[in-house]
Amino acid sequence: MSIRSTLAYSWMLGASALSIAAPLPVEPWPTLDAAALAPAALLNGNGYTVDAKAPVVGYMGQFTMRAPAGVFAADGTQMLAIRVAELQAIAELSRMSQSGVFAEALAASAVKTGNAIGQAVLNPVETLSGIPAGVGRFFQSATTTISRATEPSGANSQGTTDAANDLLGINKAKRRIAKQVGADPYTTNPVLAKQLDDLARAAFAGGVSLDVALSVTTAGVATAVAATARVSDLVWDRSPEDIRTVHEQKLAAMGVGADAIRAFVTNRWLTPTLSVLLVEHLASLPSGAGRTAVIALASTVASEGEARFMVNAVTMASRMNTPADPIVAVDLAGRIMAVRSRSGRVSVPAPVDYIVWTESVRTFAAKEPRRADRTIVATGIASPVARDGLKAAGWTLQERSPR
Repeated sequence: MSIRSTLAYSWMLGASALSIAAPLPVEPWPTLDAAALAPAALLNGNGYTVDAKAPVVGYMGQFTMRAPAGVFAADGTQMLAIRVAELQAIAELSRMSQSGVFAEALAASAVKTGNAIGQAVLNPVETLSGIPAGVGRFFQSATTTISRATEPSGANSQGTTDAANDLLGINKAKRRIAKQVGADPYTTNPVLAKQLDDLARAAFAGGVSLDVALSVTTAGVATAVAATARVSDLVWDRSPEDIRTVHEQKLAAMGVGADAIRAFVTNRWLTPTLSVLLVEHLASLPSGAGRTAVIALASTVASEGEARFMVNAVTMASRMNTPADPIVAVDLAGRIMAVRSRSGRVSVPAPVDYIVWTESVRTFAAKEPRRADRTIVATGIASPVARDGLKAAGWTLQERSPR
């Protein structure tokens, strides 16, 4: 073979190698069939419909559910399941409000209180405008700033309002009513939240005995949340202030510093419902395994979707901690958790609906050191390009894993 031919052949081999090694192009956020992301049983129910198409934003499907009670947006399949289940609680509260005892109390409440008691009692349902959908910010670089959503301060703060409402017994009444129908008392469902608020105010201002009023209802605990997100009895039975004290004590016992604890307990998106689960599962991880870093990361959440992402990631991590191969460390790659086991296994819990091959995912996949056993454990699925990209980067992908 001539020198020219040899050079040409070498160039072709080099070009082929470069072509193989070239990174896959990133993908835009797609719009998919809702059926590709959510179980069919969730999409086909009595009394509601779910739009056939679901845009994917921030690795989460954005679903629209339509029911007689209203049109509800759901950020992710888990939230869609919660919103579907909440329809039963909404229907039960509607029947409750029309019953003789509560109907009279609601009328009396409107006359007696006017605007004295205020609006939402436990956790105001704020507009989500301006809040990014999905959990895409968790896949951004560590240098990207995330503002922390802390409790407001000052004389007119929600904390002050809640303290006054607790003195009136309204918050306690709301929690009891929510427990009766199995609902999250801190729900961001605007219809359900208003019903709970109205009935709680009526129970106080209308002079209703909750023992009497609730005894005549047919509702039962665990209708709205049983299959989607457990609500601890602690959330129903204890005030937010009591739960905050419990968190402070538990986190301090884990070795979390005072500043990190304060940032965690003052983030308004980490409601008692979510924070109780997160602390509970975090406690099951071994000490010294990065629990302080997890709490610091959780304190940065800026939406309900991000808060649920953290709860689900920690829950998944706790389930990876097996007696045969216990977790020895929780590492943070930017804002992504990775757990390392005694055998050297590295697992990344990814409670997302759809992994898109974005620049952030490509960067994460490439910069992590290659190991013999490293897996991304996703609750949803990945695009074909993302599957190829992760495989080329040395990752094993486990799809449709339980939360």
